Amino acid sequence: MTNASHIYWHFQMKIPARRRFTTLVKDQDMSIELFRKYGSSYIKDAGFSPDSLIQLAIQLATTRLFGKQVATYESSQVRHYLHGRTETTRLVSSASHEFVKRMGLHPEPLDTDVEGRNEKIALLKKAAWAHSRYLMAASSGYGCDRHFFGLSMLLNEDENPPALYRDPVFQRSKHWRVSTSTLPVLLGFGCVVDDGVGIGYEIGPDDIFFSISSREKYAWTDKLGHLIEEALLEIRMLIDLDSSQTLKSKL
Repeated sequence: MTNASHIYWHFQMKIPARRRFTTLVKDQDMSIELFRKYGSSYIKDAGFSPDSLIQLAIQLATTRLFGKQVATYESSQVRHYLHGRTETTRLVSSASHEFVKRMGLHPEPLDTDVEGRNEKIALLKKAAWAHSRYLMAASSGYGCDRHFFGLSMLLNEDENPPALYRDPVFQRSKHWRVSTSTLPVLLGFGCVVDDGVGIGYEIGPDDIFFSISSREKYAWTDKLGHLIEEALLEIRMLIDLDSSQTLKSKL
């Protein structure tokens, strides 16, 4: 190019937008949690996918935080396709619901209730498998959310969306009160709705990092960090007691 020339851009942030941005930044609360009791090595030895087990611990913890199970998002990669980027892994399933419901809003004694313990470990395995299966499907291009988004983008501005998009259940299923993602470098991972939490995590061989964020007015981050640790320890106790029982039965 022989006639190339500089193009100068002049930006001016409007005062209301600047105030909203400043308020949003100030309203962010974030905590970093380091869980040192175990990591991917233990989880793999126990026969679970590390990501699946961590996600189930997060579901159990957030259910105890909110008092109910809520829409939970995990990003999955579809980059092996041309122009592929991400798809949504929907973490709430019938299997995860049954597991979280059986675990309850508060920890229960596990060492004396053998029947209850066996039921919980069976539900844990079923829920972990359901998560892995959905994650693989989403990564292979079989997720539903990007498809729904693409269809919505075909609407003209003066067109009303189909009835499905206006359905309260459909809208609630996309109100991601829990938004999660693995982070190769531990940084902040923000919430995507005002009444939600953002959880980034990195699974090491012997520990797990969590970056937890929410709006400061709710004061959720420290409490959720405690609940995640509680859930992880409770799940490990389930696995260890089940392994001990299996060993005794073989002897």
